Amino acid sequence: MRLARQLWFAVLFCWMIVALTPALLWGDSAEGDFSATNNPNGVWRYGWASSLTPGAGLNVYPNPTSGSGIDGWNDPAIVNLGAPAVAHNGTSSLITTSCCQISPGQLFFHPGASGEFSFVRWTAPVSQTYTVAAVFTGLDFSVGTTTDVHVLHNGVSLFSGLVNGFGNTASFPATQVSVLAGDTIDFAVGFGTNGNFFSDSTALAATISPAVTTTPPVVSSI
Repeated sequence: MRLARQLWFAVLFCWMIVALTPALLWGDSAEGDFSATNNPNGVWRYGWASSLTPGAGLNVYPNPTSGSGIDGWNDPAIVNLGAPAVAHNGTSSLITTSCCQISPGQLFFHPGASGEFSFVRWTAPVSQTYTVAAVFTGLDFSVGTTTDVHVLHNGVSLFSGLVNGFGNTASFPATQVSVLAGDTIDFAVGFGTNGNFFSDSTALAATISPAVTTTPPVVSSI
């Protein structure tokens, strides 16, 4: 009888570990969750704004685009030479254009001609503390990317940096951020210190995951 109870508790404990594992590993990825057909897309949306000022308002890109393996979003009302925009390489191959190299699964965005910022926005589904991390990378090898990049919580800056040159990066290290349901975390790109939007394609790798802490269960003797 004692052995049977021990086995039962062992099976129950293993079942709890299996059941909890997906919740502990769950997270959102700007690259992995990209949608070529829906905007908004779950917790993500793609758009542009004239400034980073809180309350400036995000204009969601209404127009899906597709070509040469690249899917994206822009706004025909303001688009100039394809920008501002958010795009993604949904293929399993490296795509090389006249200006850029886009790795498989890579998401990238581009600021607008009149100083518009391009945004990838995440909206909190629940009130919780999350771990937020991002890496911005210059993709333009023809001239060299020159952009300003940002991470914001409800329009308030968490990080600002510059990307200058092909392969150059600006990183926002994993940081815990407490949010309320409906709060926003924005990843934004502007046209940098040179004041123009040419050759400014910038990759974004961003993840947001619950900052879960676990306490080992107390097992009493049977």
